[in-house]
Amino acid sequence: MEAKSQLFFRLCSDHLAIEAIPRTRCVIDFSKARQNLERSYTCILWTPYFVVLRSSLGEEITLRKDGRMIIRNAKSEGEAHSAALRLLTLVMD
Repeated sequence: MEAKSQLFFRLCSDHLAIEAIPRTRCVIDFSKARQNLERSYTCILWTPYFVVLRSSLGEEITLRKDGRMIIRNAKSEGEAHSAALRLLTLVMD
C-alpha cells in the first residue's frame, strides 16, 4: 500500500498545525524506533507515550504511540504531509 494512502490529514482545531491520523490501527514501538528517529531528527522531548521531534527543515512533529502525528511549523500543507510520510516510513520499518 502506498504510504500516502495510509494517513488521513486534517487541520487541527487551532488552525496552526496539521494532524496526520493512520487509517489502520498501528502501535509504534518507541524503543525499536529510537535509533532511527534520533539519527534523522532532533529529539525535543521523549516520553513513554509520545515523542516531540524537530526535522532539519524546522518542522516540529509530535508522534504518539498509536501513530497519530501533529505537524507544526511547516511552510505549507504539502510540506506537512511530506514530513508525516517521511516519519511514518522511519517508524514502520
